[in-house]
Amino acid sequence: MNRPAVLVARRVFPDVVDRLREAFDVRTHEGESPLPRPELTAALQGCAGAFVTGTEPIDAALLDACPSLKVVSTMAVGYNNIDVAACTARGVLATNAPGVLTETTADFGFALMMAAARRISEV
Repeated sequence: MNRPAVLVARRVFPDVVDRLREAFDVRTHEGESPLPRPELTAALQGCAGAFVTGTEPIDAALLDACPSLKVVSTMAVGYNNIDVAACTARGVLATNAPGVLTETTADFGFALMMAAARRISEV
């Protein structure tokens, strides 16, 4: 039985890829920079899913060029890079990672409070 293919468009923790490999044929891009549009389109051929960052634009043209795509997930809080209307029109599920920055935001807020209380930023 053929398993659906998923593209992980950027380097992620190896355990994430290992977990995906339990159910999918995983293709990865290990580079630090995003794939150029032609390479992204080529890498998504035959893929049912894409795991992208906020820098890979998922729009109508890309979706039309990759008709097997069924789900696009961005490893970001926002989804500005995903044309949700185009996904909806083509039956492609679009998801993001809400809450991924919750602890970081709380840590930064606490650091700002401490800086203000201790007058660290004053010259």
